[in-house]
This record gives sequence, structure tokens and C-alpha cells, in this order.
Amino acid sequence: MKYNIILANSALELIPKEIKKIRSKVYKYDILDSNYYYKFMNKLKDKERRGRPDIVHISLLTILDSPINHEGLLNIYVHTYDNKVLYINPKTRLPRNYFRFLGVIEKVLKYNNNPLIKMEEKSLETLLNEINAKKIALLTKRGELIKDNKVLKNFDTFLIGGFPEGEILINKNEVRGEIKEISVYKKGLMAWTVCGIVCYSLFF
Repeated sequence: MKYNIILANSALELIPKEIKKIRSKVYKYDILDSNYYYKFMNKLKDKERRGRPDIVHISLLTILDSPINHEGLLNIYVHTYDNKVLYINPKTRLPRNYFRFLGVIEKVLKYNNNPLIKMEEKSLETLLNEINAKKIALLTKRGELIKDNKVLKNFDTFLIGGFPEGEILINKNEVRGEIKEISVYKKGLMAWTVCGIVCYSLFF
């Protein structure tokens, strides 16, 4: 059986039209990064949840280099803040360098063909139904604490937030599968740490 890992509501998007005309002198990419546009992001809705493509970068590197992925047992998806879904081929070798990563992803978000990363516009709920997710673990610090990581193998799909603050936004009534909120540690963890724990637990 293959497991599904979804980075949900990810803070990965092209620079929105509200601040599109503002150009950083040291940043040449069209992807929103709060390090360079922080003082201008006050104009944006949900500013605290946006502009962190580094979270997606590090999380994907963690997932792609995990033993369970090398064994061909993962399907990997990135769902973005503005409802786009990136289908990541498990054999993808992402650049380790952050800015090279931005260059690759910028092309994908602008609908340039990439043989290993496909993008479609759709909601998180639509994606879950499309992949026929039946037992879905929604990772959140307020969820039920799982002390035996072997329990994670009872799920087929894992939702991990790809944003810096808040909770995963999802309409559970629109999802056919069963969603359970769980936690893998008593405190909040960075997304890539949660990805590592999930991947390790599913393999061993």
C-alpha cells in the first residue's frame, strides 16, 4: 500500500497582485517570500500564513530523501494557500539550494511544463476525494497525542500544514474519508520535523 503525504495550505504562491508592482532589489523571483516583502504584506489577507516557501522546500527535501520514499511507498502532494496542487513525482531530485528551488517552482506555478512536478488548480477537499483518501490523519498540536508511532500505519493519508502559523483549514463535510486530528509530540513542531517523524514511523 502507498501512503499519501500532503503539505496542506502551504505558504507557496506567486507574488499577489496587491503588491506585484513592488520589486525587491535583491530578490528576483516571483514567489512571495516574507523575508523580502514583510513590510508590504500588511496589505494581504492572512499575512501570517503566507510567504514561507522555505517550509515547503525543507519539508519536501525531508520527504523525498526518506527511506519509505526511496522504497516507492509514497505519493507526495503540495496544496497551496491559493488552491493549487503540485503533484510531486517521488523520484524528483529537488535542488538543495533554496534559490534554485524557487526558480524551479516559479516555472511550475506559471504553468511551464515540468516532467516531474505537475500543477492543477483544485481545493484540498477535491484532492482528498480524488486520491480516495479513506483514513486521514490531520497533524495538529491540539490533536490526540499518539505515543506509539506504529499507530500511524493505520492511516493512508497525512495532512501536514505547510505554513508558519495557525491550523489546517479544511471543510470536513466535503471530504468522503474519515479525518482524525492527531499529534506526534506534546508541543508544536516545524512542518519538516513532523514530515520526518511520519516518514520514519511508516517505514520502521
